[in-house]
Amino acid sequence: MATRGSPPHLCLNGLTAAWSGTAPQVGPLDLAIQPGARLAITGPNGCGKSTLLAVLARALDPSGGSYRLGDQEAVTLALGQARQAFAVLDDEPHLFGSTLRANLGLARPGSPDPDLIEALERAGLAQWFTELDQGLDTIIGAGGRGVSGGEKARLGLARALLSERPVLLLDEPVAHLDHATADAVMGDLTRSATAQSVIMVTHRRDGLGGFDRVIDLSLQTGDAANR
Repeated sequence: MATRGSPPHLCLNGLTAAWSGTAPQVGPLDLAIQPGARLAITGPNGCGKSTLLAVLARALDPSGGSYRLGDQEAVTLALGQARQAFAVLDDEPHLFGSTLRANLGLARPGSPDPDLIEALERAGLAQWFTELDQGLDTIIGAGGRGVSGGEKARLGLARALLSERPVLLLDEPVAHLDHATADAVMGDLTRSATAQSVIMVTHRRDGLGGFDRVIDLSLQTGDAANR
């Protein structure tokens, strides 16, 4: 399963951002993220982790500084074009009352069944899938087969992988899981997303073994983020 193009270089220079008011909730921040990076961004609640992720995903424009997506200023790109680079996974992937096929297909409509099954396998759900009597036609979500917290997180991961988008943005994806399950889910993610950049924000220190760089956002100002 290939991605839609190579991961872009992401570069922030003096970036600040805030949802409201004049005081920045993140920054000023200098941060260079190389293609294919495995970056975990930690720090206490309120230090701006989710705000930074929203800027990267083009859900929030910077209030100051520069954000380059590849060789262009991100804010000059059409929203749809910029957002095509990112798959976003949070701590509560939504499942609606329909088939497993339909729930996965949200990520890439029209995906053939072999691609759906491959995404499940890469997300660590191969055994779980074999136990479903109706396979991809199994009803999950409201009124259907129940799923555990770990299974739900993995289904969100399967969607992100299926999307084929070159950058995965993870917002506390294992926040509600126990330590062992969190480690297992994150291990499957970092092993599976071999053709993508992975950027995760988290307040937890577990599940970071597959990341090649960890920064504490509360300590990052100026060029400190590039050290």
